[in-house]
Amino acid sequence: MNTFHFINRYLNQNRWRLIGIVIAVISYAFLNLCSPLVFSFFIDNVINQEPIESAILAVLIDRIGGIGWIQEHLWIGGAVVLILSLLTCTAVFLRGYWNGVVSESVAQNLRDHLYHHIQYCPYSVHVQVKTGDLVQRCTSDVEQIRRFLAGQFSEMIYSIFTAVIAGAVLLTLNPRMALIAVISMPFLIGYAYYFFTRAQKIFRSSDESEGEMTAMIQESLSGIRVIKAFNCEKNEIEKFEKKSTDYKEKTFLLLKQLGLYWGTSDFLCLTQILIVVLTGIFAVRNGSLSVGNYFVFISYEGMILWPIRNLGRILADMGKMTVSIGRLEEIFAYPQEETEKGITDPIAGTIEFSHVFFRYEDSDQWILKDVSFQIQKGETVALLGPTGSGKSSLVHLLTRLYDCTDGMILIDGKDIRQFQKKHLRKNVGLVLQEPFLFSKTIYENIRLSKLSAAKEEIKRVAEIASVHDVITEFDRGYDTLVGEKGVTLSGGQKQRVAIARTILKETPILIFDDSLSAVDAQTDAEIRRKLKEVQKQTTTLIITQRVASAEQADLILVLENGQITQAGTDAQLRCQEGLYKRIVAIQKARMEGVMADESI
Repeated sequence: MNTFHFINRYLNQNRWRLIGIVIAVISYAFLNLCSPLVFSFFIDNVINQEPIESAILAVLIDRIGGIGWIQEHLWIGGAVVLILSLLTCTAVFLRGYWNGVVSESVAQNLRDHLYHHIQYCPYSVHVQVKTGDLVQRCTSDVEQIRRFLAGQFSEMIYSIFTAVIAGAVLLTLNPRMALIAVISMPFLIGYAYYFFTRAQKIFRSSDESEGEMTAMIQESLSGIRVIKAFNCEKNEIEKFEKKSTDYKEKTFLLLKQLGLYWGTSDFLCLTQILIVVLTGIFAVRNGSLSVGNYFVFISYEGMILWPIRNLGRILADMGKMTVSIGRLEEIFAYPQEETEKGITDPIAGTIEFSHVFFRYEDSDQWILKDVSFQIQKGETVALLGPTGSGKSSLVHLLTRLYDCTDGMILIDGKDIRQFQKKHLRKNVGLVLQEPFLFSKTIYENIRLSKLSAAKEEIKRVAEIASVHDVITEFDRGYDTLVGEKGVTLSGGQKQRVAIARTILKETPILIFDDSLSAVDAQTDAEIRRKLKEVQKQTTTLIITQRVASAEQADLILVLENGQITQAGTDAQLRCQEGLYKRIVAIQKARMEGVMADESI
């Protein structure tokens, strides 16, 4: 029932087509069952001139002229068979056409809903779930549902309807022979159900193994630079071969079960047909069964047994679909992020952290502990600290990728939890340390933050980000394709393109999350100088490891173990004992060493 409700959610305007499929399949099965009866009538009643047992059929034959008239016009039999064939072809065409429309429409609706749902999942979900597994579920599992609707659904209806109606017809012709004809059906149905339950468990295991393999492929391809840098190709191949072997073995187990089912069910079906053939011959010889009815029994036997035998495969595929639906329901069970609810007041850029504490839901370790500071509109604040000190977590909280566990974050005196998330993120520009560039042109990547931007605006922000001259050196300039994830650009070039993209957004709050780490100190200073000139009213947060990037800031905050241990200007902090002074000394010594090496 849950499976039906799931499919029904994505039928939309195709519910009538689904009903049409049922009608077309029943019509096809009915017409198939009529053909042997027509042959039986002509053999027994027209050729052998045996009396017609059906009163309704007898009246109908009398009205058209009787058996004698039909004997004089035997072409009528061919015409009836031809008409039945044409009607059967029509039913088959409609079934196939509607199967395709319904299955493809459901698959499209399901994919669209999945993608929409994943896009609006909270950031915490994307951190926890493997991308490769999501990709596998959105492709392989959706395809499994599409395949079932494309053929197996109508086959299941055909099998059940044919078996029931054919069995009823045979009972009216010869009850004893009918019982012999269906004696193996309970065994076939029981075996099909056993195979269904067995295959369902194996398929779940196989599907999960495929998801793990897909996740590993995605991860390895994403980290190919690291793999090559550390000569890890052989190790990655070995890991992949283990995943691939596990997937093969689990899938092969499913195939073995399938082979066992086909072999055993074929033996049962062929044995059943042999019994009917032999029993029918003896029945015809002793006169308890007519030749025409014997033809019906032989024809119906195949129509009953093979669909019932196929029912095992259909049930197995339905089991696969049930597993796929369960895996997709797990995605739909992920919570959705509310981005439209809240106030949309204009944001000027004043920021205040008031006794902010933060830890992840599944952890007891505090990432931030009692963090408090204020930033006035238009000020530039730098955050320094060792790795893991909580600098990036501040950014996550400010953009509400996470909400603080305790305390309050204010923008323009209002709790940021009052703001509409969509509005908040629209007013906070963020440049990450490892910016993501799409496999598009440089122009399209910069324009992404403001699709209405003119070329002049694109060039202006590229100049501010000190990347315009680099772009013009490329053969195709701004029309240069950057490749997947920007692999054709250097780290510094990617960061500067990302900076240009964020500047184009023109937000009152701008955050650099260690996003100048891949550019040299001179370019770093040049970018910050240009930014200060064009965005005097922009509140800027710079997360950095370099003193050179922080020394011009209005306020420098030093974070250690999730707490602010120092706060002040560059001149003030250089005179204080603490981490900042040690960083200054270390970086100064390193710079002097580099200059000494260059002079040599």
